[in-house]
Amino acid sequence: MQPKYRIEYSDAAILDVDEMFSYIAEDNIAAAEIMAEKLDVSIRRLIEYPEMGAMLNEDDFVLVKSGYRFIVVKPYLMFYRIINDRIVIYRILHGRRDYLRELFD
Repeated sequence: MQPKYRIEYSDAAILDVDEMFSYIAEDNIAAAEIMAEKLDVSIRRLIEYPEMGAMLNEDDFVLVKSGYRFIVVKPYLMFYRIINDRIVIYRILHGRRDYLRELFD
């Protein structure tokens, strides 16, 4: 059976994953591989349950209206949108970063 949704990554999300992996791998390659696997499992879960992520809860209605959702893959936040039959991963950012500025700047 063909999945209802397909995953796409923005260029920024690809760079985020590369940066995350490189940063963690400097100290511990096994930990970097575990984190990459956690992200992969969460992304594959989105194919079955695309609306499992919370909507952004900001005062600015424009952010919520745009349909951005996020899931937590501790300590990272993965931001995505559902667009027709696609789940577009926009950013994967560490939770301690100013993620709203990075996402919408």
